[in-house]
Amino acid sequence: MNVFRRIALGLAAFLLVAGVVYGAVSQEYVGGMLFLLCAAGFAFIGLFVRHAIRESDAAAAEADAAYEEPHIGPTIWPFVLAVGGFGVVLGIALSPWIAVVGAALFVVAGVGWFRDVGRQWSHDRQH
Repeated sequence: MNVFRRIALGLAAFLLVAGVVYGAVSQEYVGGMLFLLCAAGFAFIGLFVRHAIRESDAAAAEADAAYEEPHIGPTIWPFVLAVGGFGVVLGIALSPWIAVVGAALFVVAGVGWFRDVGRQWSHDRQH
């Protein structure tokens, strides 16, 4: 969220400068006003996200004292899911059989990943 805030405020600053320059250089004023309107919109979004981050950090600080997040260990399933997705895309381009194998691998990897994470969460809750 912090990166999003910076991007939104950076775009607001850029559009503000671009709107002022465009309005001063060009002979039409509608484009400059649209730049300034977009700058105001991005500034609003950036400031809103900044406020939300501060509220979220305050709530998280209170919640951290009472809750410890379970650790999820490393797993191979995200890699297998990516290979399955690549197989689907490659199969669409080359052969339907490759797409079928890729889709099957994709589904198996998705189920395996969710089961693995669920098992790790239940194991952490028991301890």
